Amino acid sequence: MNWSNPYLRPCMRRRFYIAIVCFTAFPMAGCRSSVDELRIQAAFAIQNGLDFVAASQTSTGGFVTDSWRVDNPKEIEPVDATFTASQILFSLSFCTDSATARGTCSRAVAYLLAQQQTSGLFPYYGKATPKTISPDVDDTSLAWAALKRSGQSIPRETLSAVRANMNEAGVLNTWIGDRSTLVAVDTGDLDVVVNSNALLMFGSAGETLDSVCKFVLARAESEQFRSGSPYYESPEAFTHAFSRAYADGGARCLSEAVAKISAATLSLQKADGGWGDDLETASGVLTLLNLGYRGDAVDRGVRSILARQSADGGWALTTVYRGIGVPMRYGARSITLIKYSKQ
Repeated sequence: MNWSNPYLRPCMRRRFYIAIVCFTAFPMAGCRSSVDELRIQAAFAIQNGLDFVAASQTSTGGFVTDSWRVDNPKEIEPVDATFTASQILFSLSFCTDSATARGTCSRAVAYLLAQQQTSGLFPYYGKATPKTISPDVDDTSLAWAALKRSGQSIPRETLSAVRANMNEAGVLNTWIGDRSTLVAVDTGDLDVVVNSNALLMFGSAGETLDSVCKFVLARAESEQFRSGSPYYESPEAFTHAFSRAYADGGARCLSEAVAKISAATLSLQKADGGWGDDLETASGVLTLLNLGYRGDAVDRGVRSILARQSADGGWALTTVYRGIGVPMRYGARSITLIKYSKQ
């Protein structure tokens, strides 16, 4: 591989971005002209995507998240959510060669640090949305995993507060605090995606949670994730969270299920090379890359990714997660896009 090629410099760290994927996948087919053409297309797609994300950032450094009712998807309410900023910051932290990405990251770090509550915990809503809600494991884990990659230290008191949120079986509840007084409480099954994101944070801090790891491995083995989880209805939400905890969080306790998740991800790929909607397709390719797969499935996934980019540099708005007990869906085009760009 020609690492000095100018098309390979932006957004390149341990994680391969779209241009790298195209460059490495196509030589196996012996079609150099297609390699050059697609590499250039990918480079432009990345920069257009980074420009889209930068333009989407608010004056506070956060990002608008869209929410809508299942029975009225056209009536969208914008909210300020820490979750979106965390996802974007985490992905762009691998893109240190891009001045655009560095600027976006710097503003996102300042935004997140201003949103934290006692003990370094994070709620879903940012301060620009005047809604009170309890802090939770998911938002706290993703925020600190992203901040850690940007040079911040994860507070010990935050890890202690999250660890104290385990149930008797050693699995993490989603909402943090006194169960009798929480504004929001868990109903139904515990969420395996939330617990996978906790493994990402603890792994980033050099720690592990054996009981949480066993819970995640059990769900992987049973393939129960194919039906979604309480807060995440897409199976790709789990496969990506699993792969991110393993590859980026160093959660090697998940090693025994890597082959299982890789095989499941390959089985979920559609005939068009995607995995469903734009977000699911991004997550499918990322999962394979995170778990060490290099082959035709990635090639086809990347082609699908490039074909779906909109003229403004973004990708379609899709559901990222859902509410429990309320028919609500949440998403942001910037989240869909940033997963693509991280490849």
